[in-house]
Amino acid sequence: MPDPRLLHDRLDRLQNLPPEYADGLSSHLPMALHALWDMGADGATLDRFAASYAPRFEGRTAAEAPPIADWRAARGDIAAFAGVRAQLAARLAQAGAAQVLREMLPDLWPGVSAAALHGLIRTAHALEAGHAGELAAALAYWTVRWQPLPPTELQKAGDRPNNRPSVLTVEAWRTRLTAEALARRTSGRLIIDRMQEAAQSEAYRQLAGPQAPPAIDVPTLAAFAADLYARSGNFTVLHLLTGCRAAAVLLPLADAPVQAAPHLLRAFVAALLSCNLVLRDDAITPPPWTSLVAAAQESDDDHLIKLVHAAWRWHGVDPSGPWLAAAARACRLGG
Repeated sequence: MPDPRLLHDRLDRLQNLPPEYADGLSSHLPMALHALWDMGADGATLDRFAASYAPRFEGRTAAEAPPIADWRAARGDIAAFAGVRAQLAARLAQAGAAQVLREMLPDLWPGVSAAALHGLIRTAHALEAGHAGELAAALAYWTVRWQPLPPTELQKAGDRPNNRPSVLTVEAWRTRLTAEALARRTSGRLIIDRMQEAAQSEAYRQLAGPQAPPAIDVPTLAAFAADLYARSGNFTVLHLLTGCRAAAVLLPLADAPVQAAPHLLRAFVAALLSCNLVLRDDAITPPPWTSLVAAAQESDDDHLIKLVHAAWRWHGVDPSGPWLAAAARACRLGG
């Protein structure tokens, strides 16, 4: 296992940085550093990547504020980031990561779409990094960017079972959702804006609701995302793969994982319907994992690094999945 001090020393230096840069873009620096470290990068590689990323924060520092009284009241309020982070840092020091996550996750899952899943993704990286300050920042970011999606058709008041469309098989659901994604076009500036637009559609209400097969779980969603990314290189689909990996990390800590499933499914469907999907006709012969991991460690592309890491980790769980092809697509685009 890599030396945690290599990572923790660098995460310590990031505690004065804000969670976003430019106009609402999520900071990927702590997530990418963890991914690089987990794939065996040395200190020089971590420092090189951090130096390449640092200009995005020029002139910006994280605000300081006293702890707020109730983090739940601050959900969706980006201006409350400093106060929420301070409260969570104190709570983590008192109760530890596992207890704080058990307390928070039930109220965070409904807003899992926060910042295009980046609250979820950053929290999972922070937990695996084992760094309390970064976990406080990640959970605070998820909190203040918390954003639920509209309920699906199945959840509407007065819905009667005999009026619901038939549940699809997993394969039929994938086929229908892919076809809808290929046909739809959205135009919001940020991924979350396009997700909210897509969530107004009939396809969303049905495919994230009554037509969704009950057998859909996180590994199935992750494999679906990896296969689509390998065939498209789509930027939003990339986030679905890394988001599913994050969900797999955090779901074991949920007291009732089944309660999180509908929120994850809604986010997945809305993101895919919003992604302006186009499939490529070029085939890729993937190189071995050693080459792809090396390419990620040499890259300054934060998204490439995180995608390769997520695919590499999924491969460890299911070697038969489309993970290698997805990582190869990312490296081809990043190269």
